[in-house]
Amino acid sequence: MMRAASRRALHRDERGQALVEELIALAVLALSVGILLTSIYTGTAGVKAKHSRVSAEVLARSQLELIQDSPYSADPISSPYPPVAPEPGYTVAVSIEYWQASSETFISSLWDDGMQKITVSISGSEGLILDLTCYKVDR
Repeated sequence: MMRAASRRALHRDERGQALVEELIALAVLALSVGILLTSIYTGTAGVKAKHSRVSAEVLARSQLELIQDSPYSADPISSPYPPVAPEPGYTVAVSIEYWQASSETFISSLWDDGMQKITVSISGSEGLILDLTCYKVDR
């Protein structure tokens, strides 16, 4: 008989504890799902940024190779180097600086001492993604 009475007393004292336990379990579950969704979003954003950078690098290298394979142009303003067809969502800009042997520096105004510094800039919707530079020499 004592056992039945002590069981009843035990059950009366635990009323409402199941609700608190359920709320704590739901809070832990919601926190876990929130952390999982945040990590998935962060991973997706990282992959997207890396894909953008890799695509920009391939595009810039293609442009530089096209310029390197073409003959030297003493005046690339009047007879420009061939452009590469940009991928949708990207813009390609080519800037040329000219070597001035007397001052041993590169200048932006047209000058022909036989060497050019060529910079290819790739931009996307988020702005400038990549700059690559190479040199072209009149040989």
